[in-house]
Amino acid sequence: MSFPVTLDTEAVDRFREQGFVVTPGLLTSDEIVRFGAAVDAEVAQRTAGDVRQISEKSRYEQSFIQCMRLWETSSVVRELSCDARLAGVAAQLLEEPEILLWQDQALYKEAGGEATTPHQDQCFWPIGEAPLVSAWIPFVEVNADNGAMSYVPGSHRCGGLQVVDITHSSEPYDILADPALAGVEPEVVYAQPGDVIWHHGFCVHQATANHSSEMRRVFTTVYLARGYSRVK
Repeated sequence: MSFPVTLDTEAVDRFREQGFVVTPGLLTSDEIVRFGAAVDAEVAQRTAGDVRQISEKSRYEQSFIQCMRLWETSSVVRELSCDARLAGVAAQLLEEPEILLWQDQALYKEAGGEATTPHQDQCFWPIGEAPLVSAWIPFVEVNADNGAMSYVPGSHRCGGLQVVDITHSSEPYDILADPALAGVEPEVVYAQPGDVIWHHGFCVHQATANHSSEMRRVFTTVYLARGYSRVK
């Protein structure tokens, strides 16, 4: 099977072993500008009525501004969400012949935004054990000072751990202390605009706080293997 972008075996092997991998320069600088502007417009429209300062928001809201299913309301964002290069990379990483788009979302971390609580994505969604991968697409350079992602290498092989309630609990489960992780520390991953960071649905991850004066602008798409049904 041919794909618009063919990964080398090293990238697939790293994802298989570590649960995350970076594909550098998958998107062009012109695409980053165009898609970034479209996502900015959607986020601005959806949050126009929220005039609160970040200090007035909940701990979850201080971690990031979350806007979902932007493909439904923006034709430009739909091009990104349905990009064949992203879908092809997702299929290769999951080692599946066919994949489906589960969702897209903007995750914008405001200046002064808190670190995101460590968690696994897949436990939040009604898809059971379906093979799943997320594409994390930054529109700006990301580093440890403005909200870079960090991942616990190999944690995806632990399967679903105790759910971390990042939305409502003031003292969510400390998944980094889970015995299954054997004390392995998260690895911070820097990225440039155009790079895409991929992580497995069960890979434990978090994002650092945003100590910069600018918004950390990131868009994500999530894919799962075809043939799996929504769990009721």
